[in-house]
Amino acid sequence: MSSSEMIFNLWAIHEPNDKVVYGLAGRAYYACGTDEEKMALLKQLAVSDFVLAMRMPVPERFSMESDGETLTGLCRVTELYNPETTLFQEMFQELAGEIAYRYREDSGQETEVPDVLKVPQNPLFLITALVEDKNGFIRAVAGD
Repeated sequence: MSSSEMIFNLWAIHEPNDKVVYGLAGRAYYACGTDEEKMALLKQLAVSDFVLAMRMPVPERFSMESDGETLTGLCRVTELYNPETTLFQEMFQELAGEIAYRYREDSGQETEVPDVLKVPQNPLFLITALVEDKNGFIRAVAGD
């Protein structure tokens, strides 16, 4: 079934050797089509659109052990494959705020954002891993 809704590209940034996620990025899109068509669009945009995405660090509630020390604001890349992860919870909240701000700026009114422009209860999204090299160049990792 073809429908219009907000869909999301989400990215997790890590260094190539340690597989530890330290940053997140996200971008919202309003798209129409079948779920398959929307997912194809997200995949097409995922390899380059992160450049324009909102960024934030991994939430402090995530932590990991390293050399007997607890490090907060980091998580292992394997967290991306956890279907119950809340890693992007704050990102969805920030993107919802950005959508509301843009809608109100465009409309010139302090009105309620239409439901179709809100983050759905079960949003359609794609998570892509990004690696940052020693020179600060970030690229999408194929197959992650």
